[in-house]
Amino acid sequence: MKQIIKSVETQSEDIALINKYTRRDMKEDEVFIFSVVLCDNEIDREGEAFTKESLQKLAELFLGKTGIFDHDPKGKNQTARIFSTSVESTGEMTSFNEPRLALKARAYMVKSDRYKDLILEIDAGIIKEVSVGCRVEKKVCSICGAPYDGCCGHQHGELYDGKICYSMLIDPTDAFEWSFVAVPAQTRAGIIKNYGFNKSQIEKQASIGRHYMEQLRAEVIKSAFLSGFMTKGNIFPNLVLKMNIEELEAFKDEFGKNKSSKTAKPQLLRVEKTKDINNEFLI
Repeated sequence: MKQIIKSVETQSEDIALINKYTRRDMKEDEVFIFSVVLCDNEIDREGEAFTKESLQKLAELFLGKTGIFDHDPKGKNQTARIFSTSVESTGEMTSFNEPRLALKARAYMVKSDRYKDLILEIDAGIIKEVSVGCRVEKKVCSICGAPYDGCCGHQHGELYDGKICYSMLIDPTDAFEWSFVAVPAQTRAGIIKNYGFNKSQIEKQASIGRHYMEQLRAEVIKSAFLSGFMTKGNIFPNLVLKMNIEELEAFKDEFGKNKSSKTAKPQLLRVEKTKDINNEFLI
């Protein structure tokens, strides 16, 4: 399931929050409001995941932050601004068997000729994936708790006593911006739509989804073995644990055709410094 943008009706409470960031008081018919999932605590394509505490800190840091395109920090790319954030349970479990939490935000943009096509594309579901740029103090190994710098010996995606290895992103110190992108590192980040499910419906669908994922993972691993793609000692089963439904189904189809498979490459990777590593992330 990929997260998507959700357009919402303007409410007076929203306008009051929006006007904290405006030069003059805006009216309801002047702004377009939508909801967006910025990030969550699931393992992303880089083998990293925010902790619950990190998401709560990011919720504070992202208030008032601007939305741009493709992490290109130019003034002309400023498109929207966040006016409200919250960390919420999705009713699902992460791949490492913890409740999945999502950092959700409400943002606004101006209803003008400049943005009318973008607003239409958001409502149509064409523009929906997003990525965040932020800085964290450290990242640590989920297995041993040591700084994850390649020295502890544990590898992303490998299982150790039944636990999957990934990097935990700890202590966010800054949030730069959030961007509309084509392929986010976090597969579930983006604009969301409210389907009006109650809690019991969400839990039921989550249970069905987990069962389907388990069956799909088993089928992909079996197909990989039968096709000769996977040999003894291959790390492919560990990679399967990190795949989302779209990626699993793509592998299933490709194995059925006896073709080699590829997954989408994240559009943006972590920013690396040659001398001073500041743990800046584009997620």
